[in-house]
Amino acid sequence: MDIDTVKDAGMIPATMDLFEEYGIKASFFVTTGVDETYRNFRHYTPWRFISGNNLKRYGLCLFSGLLTKKEVQKSKEINMILEQGHELGLHGYSHYDWMNHLDDISKEELSCRISKGCELFEKAFGFYPECFAVPGFKTNMNYLEILDDFGFRYSSDFMGVKPFYPSLKNVISKTLQIPVSLAIGEYEDEEAIRRLKEQISGGYAVFYFHPSNEPIFRKDLMDKALSLVADRAVPLGELVL
Repeated sequence: MDIDTVKDAGMIPATMDLFEEYGIKASFFVTTGVDETYRNFRHYTPWRFISGNNLKRYGLCLFSGLLTKKEVQKSKEINMILEQGHELGLHGYSHYDWMNHLDDISKEELSCRISKGCELFEKAFGFYPECFAVPGFKTNMNYLEILDDFGFRYSSDFMGVKPFYPSLKNVISKTLQIPVSLAIGEYEDEEAIRRLKEQISGGYAVFYFHPSNEPIFRKDLMDKALSLVADRAVPLGELVL
């Protein structure tokens, strides 16, 4: 699951309670750098912001990066992930810029930003990240050409139905991709569970969500989904041979 914002980090305890209830260990990916969620505000009319889920989901935390320059990885709640035996990986550096300006960044600058993310992650948690997931499934050729340089055991950058190694100009990447098969929050409950059951029966199911959203506003969906995978769920790193 993705920790994109300070609000996501603050809601980790609720997710921990859910996972403890169902006996599940999972993979979390935390972004590094200042929470710049407030920059998304320009995409909303006041009515759209108030009538949608954004006000309930973020509240005043929407402006935490503007007011306090708080960095996501410094949120104390993230330590619960490691204390309770879950996997923690890197979700990039400067989530907003990655989502909105990836194609404007040179290969050299992109490499520097991933390195900066690794540095901030290691400073916060005391170890180099073993796994990675790009913000918003946003990739390009520059990214894929430098990914192997960082020595991640795996990365989770795509939607898909099975793990694979990308082929780049007839060269096979060394970094295993473990794709997400279901963005569970994008569907109504009945359809999300139908898709999850179908994927489980097919032998591969990886769904993701955000701590500040589905566990809070769609608790019934999470209970149904977690009950389906409780006896088989593992952190993604355990899929790497």
